[in-house]
Amino acid sequence: MTTPAPATESNSAPAGIAAWRILLRMLAGFFAMFSFAFWAAAGWNLGWTKTQIPMKQIDEVTGIEFVTYKDHFMPGVELFGPALFLCLVLFAITFIRRKKPAGRS
Repeated sequence: MTTPAPATESNSAPAGIAAWRILLRMLAGFFAMFSFAFWAAAGWNLGWTKTQIPMKQIDEVTGIEFVTYKDHFMPGVELFGPALFLCLVLFAITFIRRKKPAGRS
């Protein structure tokens, strides 16, 4: 009966995905969902970020319509887009492989 050879770097089974890769992928997904939820909850603004929104009102006496502005923060796509790009970069980092040192196969 032969005993199995001790596990060395050359004959060991390849390890699974590294824990830091899983962590970064989960972090990227969580940040993407959080960014979308924040953007959607604040107003789904497809344009630039607004700090005031126009409110149409009608004068009670004359019946003339006029516009007033209400302070309200609505994040635009210039905030949502870079947040998604950052998530994509964070996710892509996890696919970068280190070069093996010379002399190893």
